[in-house]
Amino acid sequence: MAMSFEWPWQYRFPPFFTLQPNVDTRQKQLAAWCSLVLSFCRLHKQSSMTVMEAQESPLFNNVKLQRKLPVESIQIVLEELRKKGFQERPEQLRLYPV
Repeated sequence: MAMSFEWPWQYRFPPFFTLQPNVDTRQKQLAAWCSLVLSFCRLHKQSSMTVMEAQESPLFNNVKLQRKLPVESIQIVLEELRKKGFQERPEQLRLYPV
């Protein structure tokens, strides 16, 4: 039986797809993106993803809202994951068991 992914409330909130200028808001937003990426990739047993693949993935592209996280913002999210030890290079997401 296939498991369905439960998107967090932020995924249905259009401003989530635009990195916010306020430092505190951005930190919370990046934490939410990191959590979303890790949850999504774990459920789908996906351990790597290029920025180009990420750009077209439903993870960063909400078709229903017609909103997509820009490439530059995806790179910022991936860099945040790298800082937390979840990837080696900013252009390639690599997840390892925590």
